[in-house]
Amino acid sequence: MDNFSIRLSNVSYEYPDGFRAIDNLSFSLRRGENVALIGANGAGKSTILQLITGLFIAKRGEISINGLELNKKNLKNIRREMGFIFQDSDNQLFMNTVYDDIAFGLRNLYKDEEIVNEKVNHILKATSIEHLRDKHIYKLSGGQKRTVAIAGILAMNPSVILMDEPTASLDPKSRRGLINLLKTLPQSKLIATHDLDMVLDLCERVIVLSEGKIIADGDANTLLSDEGLMDRCNLELPLCMQY
Repeated sequence: MDNFSIRLSNVSYEYPDGFRAIDNLSFSLRRGENVALIGANGAGKSTILQLITGLFIAKRGEISINGLELNKKNLKNIRREMGFIFQDSDNQLFMNTVYDDIAFGLRNLYKDEEIVNEKVNHILKATSIEHLRDKHIYKLSGGQKRTVAIAGILAMNPSVILMDEPTASLDPKSRRGLINLLKTLPQSKLIATHDLDMVLDLCERVIVLSEGKIIADGDANTLLSDEGLMDRCNLELPLCMQY
């Protein structure tokens, strides 16, 4: 079995206006590894996530997920292996209640409602949101919505989770709860984020991007404490390293 969850080899991507967002980029993510994509706005973080999910199609280079090449033939099977957490949870939650939102994907797989109910209840417990089971989505806080979005992804049992700014707009308590939840998940994770303190909590490795290129790839503590590198990328040192 391929030991890599994600491989990108010499991938480039241009937007319709000709702007090259990703420039001959290569990296791999091992199974079970937590990796952060960091860089200033416009560095290419979100574009990479959308290329990996097949929302954008790279015209140059190759992308593979769990050994399967990302193409039209394999896209359906590849998407079964991946869960994508959007930056704005409102773009991901569309059913009336928490239970129904988590159950949505499962109901497409299982006709037996008893099986669906068993799996939803398991995920509710695993993510500590059993008390939200019958709550309407629109009544949830930002942190609760983010947790429900993750629960819906986990219900489908992906091997890889992609996240775009998962802690954005969360209050400190919700942010800490989310980080603690993510720490318990065994899946490979690729996280695009500006939250460098979260990266230190969660990720052993960071990939530093600038203008669609990788300028550093390595140990999180080492790279995030490099003031010269952070200045070059228009990033600040994590708060815990500033004092």
